[in-house]
Amino acid sequence: MILAGDVGGTKTYLAQFDPRDGDVGPPLAAEHVRNDRYPSLEALIEDYGSRHPFRARAACFGVAGPVVKDSVHVTHLGWNIDAAQLAQKLKLPRVHLINDLVANGYGIAALKPTEVETLQAGELDEEGNAALVAAGTGLGESILVRVRGNMIPIPSEAGHADFAPRTDDELRVFTAFRARHGRVSYERVLSGPGLCAVAQLFHEERGESAMWSRHVEEGGEEGPAWVVSRLGMEKACRPCEDALRLFVGAYGAEAGNMALRALARGGIYLGGGIAPKILPALRWDVFLEAFRDKEHLRPLLVTIPVWVIRNECTALLGAARYAAITEG
Repeated sequence: MILAGDVGGTKTYLAQFDPRDGDVGPPLAAEHVRNDRYPSLEALIEDYGSRHPFRARAACFGVAGPVVKDSVHVTHLGWNIDAAQLAQKLKLPRVHLINDLVANGYGIAALKPTEVETLQAGELDEEGNAALVAAGTGLGESILVRVRGNMIPIPSEAGHADFAPRTDDELRVFTAFRARHGRVSYERVLSGPGLCAVAQLFHEERGESAMWSRHVEEGGEEGPAWVVSRLGMEKACRPCEDALRLFVGAYGAEAGNMALRALARGGIYLGGGIAPKILPALRWDVFLEAFRDKEHLRPLLVTIPVWVIRNECTALLGAARYAAITEG
């Protein structure tokens, strides 16, 4: 058995897998747990094990943060995780730590055709590189390098690169965010908190701060990003619609940037928790127009397939696949 996990900034997926014949199989005893209930990943796993006892030959966790020398500080959370210490405390033979986008990349091969949604069919080159852009609590990106027919995800923290505004609205957001934070990364805009921050700014500019406060209250456990997305797609709130439209345009532009960086003839995958929830908005003209708007390279961008990953367990599957491949 393999214990696998997807450790995000807000929640952690855990499950057990029984790999056979090169397939990790379906997740067993899967749980989705809020991180803020626990002081550490170790405590979270021990609590999970009290309900679902496991004896695993290895474990692998995809973690939202840069993994350096088998240790990682979880972005947006504050946990420090060391693979050797975690293995010792949990009495596991081995623990593998990989970046959550690397886990997502390994998980793509386990997806069924029905678990991806096409935004642009393009002209798929099955020998070409691909790329992954995943917006959720944060923004993750990875180039998927094609090696002997397989896609190998490259660790990256490209979501923290400098944000490059393209439109007058994005310039206004950039100016406001720079005054607030000193520096503006892509993640400041392309994330759940980023969508909320843009919506709040647009409400304040219109003198509608009280309405924004109501939206925050309406979000409940789902959070205000869910309210902004819903009202924006319904076109029931102009500041929410404008915020969502800006978000979708910036998402398309950065996905296009990744297509250029990777020469991703094998396609662009949109992962994370946000894309499947705003699929109607991603079908607005603004996404693909921003994706293709690369001057003389526009003809190339038109040929690159773009898909939305709809399986929220992709990183979990990828962590299990990584452990199975590594353990042999």
